[in-house]
Amino acid sequence: MTSNIFSKPIQKATKDNSATEQQGTKEKFWYGENRDKLCKFGKVHGENWAELIACSLATSLEIPCAKYIPAEFQMPEQGPIKCVVSESFINRREGERLINANELLAKNVESYEQSVTYKQRKYTFLSAVGLFKVITCKGLHGYTPIQQFIGYLLFDVFIGNQDRHHENWGFVSSSSPLYLAPTFDHGSSMACRISDETRLKRMRSTDKGYQINSFIASAKSAMYGNTGKLLKLHELAKVCKYHYPEETEFWVEKIVHLRKSKIDAIINICPPKWMTDTEKKFTLSLLLANQLFLKSLQTNV
Repeated sequence: MTSNIFSKPIQKATKDNSATEQQGTKEKFWYGENRDKLCKFGKVHGENWAELIACSLATSLEIPCAKYIPAEFQMPEQGPIKCVVSESFINRREGERLINANELLAKNVESYEQSVTYKQRKYTFLSAVGLFKVITCKGLHGYTPIQQFIGYLLFDVFIGNQDRHHENWGFVSSSSPLYLAPTFDHGSSMACRISDETRLKRMRSTDKGYQINSFIASAKSAMYGNTGKLLKLHELAKVCKYHYPEETEFWVEKIVHLRKSKIDAIINICPPKWMTDTEKKFTLSLLLANQLFLKSLQTNV
């Protein structure tokens, strides 16, 4: 059964006792008694529902994920605006902190530019997975660290997340060995930024080069390949399969067995004020098309 995150009163975010969050490009701030709730505003409204749907999908797939709930923030003289709130998965009182991947990549990859978030050509699949060979860390939910990470990358393929840059994943430092942090920040997934006009055109088009299958095949990841070009998400899935076939098979099996009715139910949790019917139809088509692509990996060597 799908949990309805809209069945409870919408969270009211407030800047009382707040602290600004500097990382990333979206406006966000920590608030609450212990400053353990992160309020984040989507640049466009679609980024809000993308976070919520991605969270629900990840939970259904048993992928460790930061939890997001719908929220509203009262703007002076403007009324409430939509946003999402996530409780911190870091226990600061126990001395935990998030170490973003770029910090460790800079220490382990020669001439790696830690401050270059995009177009970082040394941010490759092999440099990323190479971290798991040089640092001691644990996984969550009984997964090995590399199994968990490959799960994140294949989840990105499923939801069309093009923003897994080196600050959008990392490790948690605690009194025990590092552990791979839950996946977070999926506001660039499921083509949430395109217009409904564009969605309708793609869904109705008779031009195969403009239809959804071509659209998802062109989506790029944030990782570079050995040729110095950005890997497309579908290419990244094949790279995962080549280097980690067992881990890839494990996650592909989970994703392809997620029923259409379940995916549709997750999408339809969002009420009309949060997500239009056109957005819902297009998002379902996109997810099913990516799911079908991943299924093809089970038969292609």
